[in-house]
Amino acid sequence: MEEFHCINHPDRQAVHQCTRCGKPLCDECYNPETQTCRQYCNTLSTKPTLDPRPKNTFWQVIVALLAIVGALALLLAAICGAMIYSY
Repeated sequence: MEEFHCINHPDRQAVHQCTRCGKPLCDECYNPETQTCRQYCNTLSTKPTLDPRPKNTFWQVIVALLAIVGALALLLAAICGAMIYSY
């Protein structure tokens, strides 16, 4: 069985493998939280960023109110149509 050595420390035995690039890693080079290389792939991992633009709640409220008014108008039209055609 072949023994693998750390990609950054050739004198150390590799005990882990990066899940992103597949490189053999020693304990010092392996990040157990992300299961990636500490130096390379860990810095490339995507981190959640905050949206720089604040959400404009005014327009969200306007759109919600228009949707409610539209739904009520559709319901009223259906009720009136049913009353007209029932007689």
